[in-house]
Amino acid sequence: MMIDYDKMSWQSHELGHVKITSANDEVCAYRETHEFHSGFRLVRRQLQTQTPIRYPAFDDLDYIGVCFTFSDKDIDPKNLAFAHLHHTDMNITNGYEFAGNTLKVLDRTLYYASLQFSHSYISQLQQQQRLPSWLSQIVENHDKQLIDRIAVPPALRQLAWQICCLPKISRFSDALRVESKAIDWLAMILEMAEQPTLVIADTPSRQKNVAKKYVHGACDIIHSEFNQSLTIAELAGRVGTNECYLKQYFKQVMDMSIHEYLTQYRLTQACQLLRNHQDMNIKDVAGMCGYHPSHFSQLFYKKYGVSPKEYRQDLKITC
Repeated sequence: MMIDYDKMSWQSHELGHVKITSANDEVCAYRETHEFHSGFRLVRRQLQTQTPIRYPAFDDLDYIGVCFTFSDKDIDPKNLAFAHLHHTDMNITNGYEFAGNTLKVLDRTLYYASLQFSHSYISQLQQQQRLPSWLSQIVENHDKQLIDRIAVPPALRQLAWQICCLPKISRFSDALRVESKAIDWLAMILEMAEQPTLVIADTPSRQKNVAKKYVHGACDIIHSEFNQSLTIAELAGRVGTNECYLKQYFKQVMDMSIHEYLTQYRLTQACQLLRNHQDMNIKDVAGMCGYHPSHFSQLFYKKYGVSPKEYRQDLKITC
């Protein structure tokens, strides 16, 4: 079974200058379009489906799009219609030309946020403030350009993710909160013109470097705070990405999950404490490694095949 996106049962209504469209058949889809000024808008979407969706071809050169797409869970890019959209770098395009793309069975929520500008609005901005070079270039290029990725400051990604996570619009105040962050997003983009030129490229080597940066940052936190209660969401926020991508990057770089790495590091530290501090009781060792004593003993036995007490009695067991 396949659903045509343009044939879904859509329901629309407006709240001020926000147009809200939703569908809730086999597909749970929600879209907001915030019209700020003539030629400047924010589009915010959520999509979840158990049934494959076929997208129609669409061709829009009237607006220049700057967008992010996120997910709250791990998603195999093979299940996406536009796999190149699914990442934490920003996308830019001066036109869309996709035909026959299919979003396969997903049953997980995708989040999308996009600032969109008309050419006339970009011209107005240029008169007020210098634009980033990549934005000027895409405006000047009248030919259709497929989406490129551009490296952006972590704060910009975080802001886009915050926009995605804001509640659906039900009151005028909800719309104001979304729009205030959209204005912040625009301001940050304009400020990028004052920063060193960023690379509009997505080479495999750059992807690996980005992944390593986030993973090494998370590992540094784990090494210094392994005795604390650390969550993946907290680690992601502190290194400047979201939970989904940190888990993906960590698996790619370390070939294990964050939880597995944290457990392994804690138990390694426990081995050192047991070996070097014979007078320290097992309960204190567990606490210093962030564990309740009973849980600590279970994990230790699962890893090494002996209890912490037995390990002390036979220091030939290697960690």
